[in-house]
Amino acid sequence: MAAKSQDKVFFGVAFFLLLASAGWMALQNSKLSSLRTSSEVTITPSAYVPAGIDAPSVSTKTWPSPVAQSSGPMWVYDVFTPPEIYYLESTKQFSVTLPPPPPPPPPPPESRFGINLVGIKQDSFRLQLVGYTGGPGDYRGMFENALSGDTIIGRAGKTIPDLGLTIKSFDVKRNKIESPDSMVTYDTEATAIVVDDKTGEEISLTNKHRRIKGEPFAILRAEGASATIEHKAGAKFTIGDATYTLLTITAEPPSVEIRKEAPDLKEPETKTLTPFVPVAPVPASPAPTDSAPPAQPAPATPFPFGT
Repeated sequence: MAAKSQDKVFFGVAFFLLLASAGWMALQNSKLSSLRTSSEVTITPSAYVPAGIDAPSVSTKTWPSPVAQSSGPMWVYDVFTPPEIYYLESTKQFSVTLPPPPPPPPPPPESRFGINLVGIKQDSFRLQLVGYTGGPGDYRGMFENALSGDTIIGRAGKTIPDLGLTIKSFDVKRNKIESPDSMVTYDTEATAIVVDDKTGEEISLTNKHRRIKGEPFAILRAEGASATIEHKAGAKFTIGDATYTLLTITAEPPSVEIRKEAPDLKEPETKTLTPFVPVAPVPASPAPTDSAPPAQPAPATPFPFGT
């Protein structure tokens, strides 16, 4: 009996749940039906009216002029522009402004000695050996006529009537040169012996050096004068009330030793003179800005006086 009573209870509960489910589904169906019903919307068209746009306000600003940096008044440069750095030899400092152009080279120094050395000259021999051509057993020399500038090619026995010379011999040799690091190199040198047809003097020529004939002579200029005078060693000459004696002449480096004698001198004065060397010109550059003191560029390297 107890088992039958339990079955009735389970059946009743299941039936109740079935009814509840059916009722819930009916309620949901009514809600879905109301959602499916569409409502009509009325749209009234209107004419398009364009709307104006106000112009944007624009303001213009200018970068301020560059000002001196904390390093000093010489450090001035534009924004976003990397500066170029200059080193001023005179002040031992760096700067970003261009130095001003240097002053013109000074005139030759004046002294109480009364004379200056302009340069040294040497006479070249009238025939120079400048090279060679051919091969072993058939070498020929390449000579330069120092008077006309013409090139002469010849071997032993060739005569040069214009210069009064005859080529006595010509040879090309390879000279062995040993260096301190045990490396051996070879240097080719051409030599020639030429004979002066008038005096019979034999002169040796080489393609390594120009042949200088005779003693060098000095080119001198009296202070305040524009003309020059030329003298060889041992020459004695007078300028004003002073007498000069050219004692020695040196070609490399150019210099002379001169003795001066004058009534106002208690004893002769001897000096060694060298040519005046002008300062190489430097391109002009803008002057520095602001009130900064002018910067001086590094001194230019003098160039040697040409002979």
